[in-house]
Amino acid sequence: MRNYKLGAIFLLSGHCLSDPINMESINSMHLDAEPTFSVDGKEVYINCHNREGRSGSDICVSYFDGSEWSEPSVVLEVSSDEYSDFEPLLSPDGSQLFIMSDRPGGKGSMDLWVSSRTENGWGSPMNLEGPFNTPYMDHCIYFSGDNWEIAYWTSTRPGGYGANDIWTSEKIHGVWQEAVNMGPNINSKFDEHHSLPSKDGKSLYITAALPEGYGGEDIYVSHLEPNGIWSDLVNLGPEVNTETADRCPAFSPDYSLFYFDSERSGGKGEKDIWYVPYDSIRNIR
Repeated sequence: MRNYKLGAIFLLSGHCLSDPINMESINSMHLDAEPTFSVDGKEVYINCHNREGRSGSDICVSYFDGSEWSEPSVVLEVSSDEYSDFEPLLSPDGSQLFIMSDRPGGKGSMDLWVSSRTENGWGSPMNLEGPFNTPYMDHCIYFSGDNWEIAYWTSTRPGGYGANDIWTSEKIHGVWQEAVNMGPNINSKFDEHHSLPSKDGKSLYITAALPEGYGGEDIYVSHLEPNGIWSDLVNLGPEVNTETADRCPAFSPDYSLFYFDSERSGGKGEKDIWYVPYDSIRNIR
């Protein structure tokens, strides 16, 4: 049986909880989730719902002026009118914006797409090439490594342990290799998705709906051991998890803050973006 630790030993050993802070200027009465920041900290892209008189799921952007974040606005170039667009990820140099979408022209029910920034704004999203998209659902992509040469994403393709599993690929000599399932320490018969790597690439923060959690979806962590094996998932505990859905983490550009979206009480909408100091959960094992 897999060992889903709850981090209780860590919490009892002198760790002090920090109440998550609501990102009030970004959140609305509707769903706001899945943040991704520019390296300079002046832009944040989010999954937003029902903004600017539109209905459904779009990609929004907010700008930081040095003191506060602007009201998020819909990025029309990457947000379709009839279909749903989720899970933005901004590249380190700010030149590419990855999304997942069920728009036509893809390979499956949900595909990964990428838009390139031009002097006139974002270009039309292109279906992501490589081992990423299949006739099944492929979504929630993240990268690690100095040159983003390791990819982690979620897929329902055959060969997994459950519905949504975490898969990985490495770029070698400029070519993405065949997708590899991350194995039973990370994946199970339940849903695992959204795999956020730490700055050094040795930890993965994963959203999972496991019966051993606090309720709904929780955020877990797996660490890369010296033998090259990823450790069993460990629940981040009440620092970030509640009986509601807590999911889809992201780091601030300087890795000092750990963001996530949540349906917990005290927010403004269906899902809100919250954050805690990364140091408060960094050493959970």
